Amino acid sequence: MASNPHAEAPSRATEVQQSQPSAGPSASQPATRQTPHVVIAGTGDAPPPVIDTSASENEGQAQPVVDTSVSEGGPDDGDNLDVASWGSRSEAGDSAYDELQSQTASVTSSILAGHWENGRRYHAYQSGQYLFPDDELEQERLDVKYAALHLTYGGRICFAPLQDPQNALDVGTGTGIWAIDFAEEYPGCTVTAVDLSPIQPTWVPPNVKFEIDDAEQDWTWPEDHFDYVHLRTMAAAVRDWPRLFRQAFRHTKPGGYIELQEQDYMGFTQSTSRNPGTAFLTWCIQQGKAAGRVGVNLRSIPAEKADLLRAAGFVDVQIHEFRCPIGPWAADKKMRDAGLLQLSAVLDGLEGLSLKLLKFYDDGWTKDELDVLLAKVRTELRSRECHAYWPVVVLYARKPE
Repeated sequence: MASNPHAEAPSRATEVQQSQPSAGPSASQPATRQTPHVVIAGTGDAPPPVIDTSASENEGQAQPVVDTSVSEGGPDDGDNLDVASWGSRSEAGDSAYDELQSQTASVTSSILAGHWENGRRYHAYQSGQYLFPDDELEQERLDVKYAALHLTYGGRICFAPLQDPQNALDVGTGTGIWAIDFAEEYPGCTVTAVDLSPIQPTWVPPNVKFEIDDAEQDWTWPEDHFDYVHLRTMAAAVRDWPRLFRQAFRHTKPGGYIELQEQDYMGFTQSTSRNPGTAFLTWCIQQGKAAGRVGVNLRSIPAEKADLLRAAGFVDVQIHEFRCPIGPWAADKKMRDAGLLQLSAVLDGLEGLSLKLLKFYDDGWTKDELDVLLAKVRTELRSRECHAYWPVVVLYARKPE
């Protein structure tokens, strides 16, 4: 950060410009995914309740400052500075503009194109930072998973007790669906949403702006700026949680909130399960070990995250724990629907979630061995007798005034 955080300075972020035509879909209409135009510029210690299965058993950025002053060695008094007479000097300037335009188009194109590995597309900006793909298949999986978590949370967008927020930050926005929902619920709030991948839609509420940025680099927003900082399912993306929380604390307004909505990628089967889910648990363990070897912790332990938030300076840490079923085995209809959606997300995402980490599995697994394991996982999770679930946790905390 610059020594004066409130001074205008060029931002590292790449902003995704949202076109706002005079006539177009209303805010109530669903957002459609199009290629964006990119311009380079007290805790609860009790475990979550066991899910009842009885029924189912029966069934903002600053602009770069442009220096317009005359530098040393400038024009002599006799030089003609009349703009109208500069036509004969424009060739070098035209060349510079052409070069800049070419460079901008090249960088923009590379970010939008991503890079391909194992038949899947991954983000190009800060390549390798995020472990999972960002292609159309993964985008659909993310939206399905979002719907499953939305049901698990009882339809709540956030849990922090917000009062008329003016500026919010969504870290790791993905397809942007949460940012859009939040912006519609709080139309007076400007929502800045950042991600490594430019996969967000263009038809969005006017109070949403998407930026391509790496939240683990130095933040360039003003200090004490955001009323609310939101992170969701970021376990596979963050390598340095303490530093991320310190930056969030610095840029959150006094009295503002940070909220994490995290999924623990170590799945479990609950006591009602008659299928032990051996292959599923083996896959979770191998994924966790492999991620650890590249510096990523896929576990989301509530007490650990709470301690890190307190160490960063936040107070009044609150924890809510949930279980999101994988499969339609729960008794409650909403939880059955959540489980069906989560099952679809897992089945569709197994290969994409595994391919990049395969080379870090124990004992050098081959692709054929992985395919056999994933086939067993799919069979287990489709079984009515396998009551698997993801632990899901929501934590929020306040910056003291």
